Amino acid sequence: MTSTLPVVLLLCFNAYVLLGAFLDKRYSHQRFLAPALLFFCSGMPALIYQIVWQRALFAIYGVNSESVTVVVTAFMIGLGLGSLIGGWLSTKFPDRGLWIFAAAEFGVALFGLASLRLFHWVAAHTAGAPLPAVVILSLALLIFPTVCMGATLPLLADHLVRKSRTVGFAVGVLYFANTFGSAFACFLCARFLLRDFGQSGSVRIAAGMNLLVAVAALLTGRQASPSTSAGSVPDTSLKTKSAHFLPLGWAMLVAASVGFISLGFEITWFRVFVLASSDRAPAFALLLATFLAGIAAGAFISGKLTENIAPAKMLQIIANLIFLAAAMSCYLTPLVAWLSLKSIPFLSAAPAFFLVAALLGAVFTLVCAVAIPAGSAAGRGVSLIYIANIAGCASGSLLVGFILMNHFGLLQVTTQLALCAFIVGIAILFFNRSSFASSRLALLFVPLATVFAIALASTLHPAVMERLVFGPGSADLPAFRRVVENRNGVITVTETDEVFGSGVYDGYFNVDPLTDKNLIVRAYALTAFHPAPKRILMIGLSSGSWGQVLANNPVVDSLEVVEINPGYLQLISEYPIVHSLLTNPKVLIHVDDGRRWLLSHPDNRYDVIVQNTTFYWRDHTSELLSADYLRLIGRHLSSGGLYYYNSTGSDDVLATGLSVFPYGLRVVNFLAVSNSPLSIDKDRLREVLLNYSIDGHRLFDPGNSERSALLEKYLQFADTVHQPQVPFGIESGDSMRARIKNPLIISDDNMGWEWRELP
Repeated sequence: MTSTLPVVLLLCFNAYVLLGAFLDKRYSHQRFLAPALLFFCSGMPALIYQIVWQRALFAIYGVNSESVTVVVTAFMIGLGLGSLIGGWLSTKFPDRGLWIFAAAEFGVALFGLASLRLFHWVAAHTAGAPLPAVVILSLALLIFPTVCMGATLPLLADHLVRKSRTVGFAVGVLYFANTFGSAFACFLCARFLLRDFGQSGSVRIAAGMNLLVAVAALLTGRQASPSTSAGSVPDTSLKTKSAHFLPLGWAMLVAASVGFISLGFEITWFRVFVLASSDRAPAFALLLATFLAGIAAGAFISGKLTENIAPAKMLQIIANLIFLAAAMSCYLTPLVAWLSLKSIPFLSAAPAFFLVAALLGAVFTLVCAVAIPAGSAAGRGVSLIYIANIAGCASGSLLVGFILMNHFGLLQVTTQLALCAFIVGIAILFFNRSSFASSRLALLFVPLATVFAIALASTLHPAVMERLVFGPGSADLPAFRRVVENRNGVITVTETDEVFGSGVYDGYFNVDPLTDKNLIVRAYALTAFHPAPKRILMIGLSSGSWGQVLANNPVVDSLEVVEINPGYLQLISEYPIVHSLLTNPKVLIHVDDGRRWLLSHPDNRYDVIVQNTTFYWRDHTSELLSADYLRLIGRHLSSGGLYYYNSTGSDDVLATGLSVFPYGLRVVNFLAVSNSPLSIDKDRLREVLLNYSIDGHRLFDPGNSERSALLEKYLQFADTVHQPQVPFGIESGDSMRARIKNPLIISDDNMGWEWRELP
């Protein structure tokens, strides 16, 4: 993985800011320091849970875009409901905020300890459920812990507002501390936790942190003297001059709009990081660390710097921050593309992403400062603005991730979000009409500059995709022949018919064994070690080349295909060598997540299941390589059935397969495993190859000297099983077991090589 030094430096900057807050004279007493410290520590397990729980639920309900969106949205709904409940509790029990906070942390810890076992138990009864059921189940599974998490901000905000008698600074420091804790946890997940402790170990660590925070909150609550509680201070003594300048409804609308834009940016940025990192799992956690660290810094610094600014001026600042974020956002993707072209680590752009996130994070604090009086109802006001922000984030996840990204490209969606931000900024200026009328020309300069910056950014778009995928090599390559973008990812095709999915090699459009650019020999060799592959299931379609070869095998009666990204079907229809696959009566194609589809069809059995699995180190690949998944595959094999899949050169993948199935063969970099003995039959292979034809063309025509010689090479290839450890050949299971020492057996829990540095 690329050096994470830029992210480390950003986290160090936030640590410096947090230390400065603690040294502030207003926070010199323990009563003021404690809430910020508690909320920092509380934010860490929350993000650990989010990353692990999402992974666990994706393994149950699939990583197709629908399931991803539903799980993320369910998480946000729970946080929003928790915010409402926390706001109500802070008003109902004004002197017991820390005690209720402790109870919430205890609740999250207890749920966390049981969470993975609960998810697996639910999976046994509901896996493969239709989308409406996934919505209900995800919400039901996550509602208790997320409500507890969401309640904590208004509870502590009310407590701290009573102590500090200022809304902007109090909310800013809490929001900063909690979000910084979450950012720090994301970094730990990317670099250490998930690599060294897996899912279950990470959850146990998170639960332990919750328990420590709960105990600390109880001790802090006991030390608080009722006589010094701010609950008895009249509301009039707590008001500030900026209180309630902006109606609460308008404040909620602004918070929701900024939440929508922020989540939309995060989705587009994640796609940029995926392409630039070759789809490594830590990319998401590092992006989230950068994003949250920026949100945290902006929330706190803005609150501190604007404490004594008049409300009208504050609204102007909010609008200008949004304008600046809109203008800068359009340049982030071209910046990462340029860094890739120059062989500079893409994380070098992290400070720019941090800055845009900080501009948006500042808005939340400032909106609270101009809309909420610093009185006894401050917690409730914060909760309403917080839930509006969460609702906007949930809407962004649904609309941007599920709809806009399915109809528009990455760069188009980025521009659309920038324009949305521009409109929000204009609306705020018009709300503040008195200031607008008095200095119209000065106020118009920033919006006009923003529009110009957005328009100028479009001139930097050419070759962005090529640079993100190929880096410095893009300078010597022509533009992509085809680019297909949808909510599932980005598919690109080069002029030489090479296919890349999310920036990673996926294969070629090629079915001819005579021009074998994609090791298609592995598909033609299938009948050498399986006598009658009548019914085949293929998980993953990509270019359709493997599907075309398998569907035209003269022994095969039916081929079912499960492909998560419908964009490949669009491409296949455009390429003559594979487009007949779509109309072949033998073929039935399902658009779904492969693992989810297997879970939802427990009674289906196949003679052969084929999976040209992508590289073992890619994000979510372990869910298709783990021993847990292999046992699921085994339940779908007929007697004597065979699972045939790509190890992409990983001995750990080979060892994991052989740990579940007793019999195996390595075919180049593919692994064939079965519960029945496997043997090579050259005569059967010869007979099948002689009858092989695709679209009326005989591929091993004995009347063609070149193709007749190719047939002999294939038969010689079958003989390599007697020549141990031939890389371009066949190797027995016994030979593999003898030579592979101390392998990592991949599981859903340890996630294989996804979070590890590659050797």
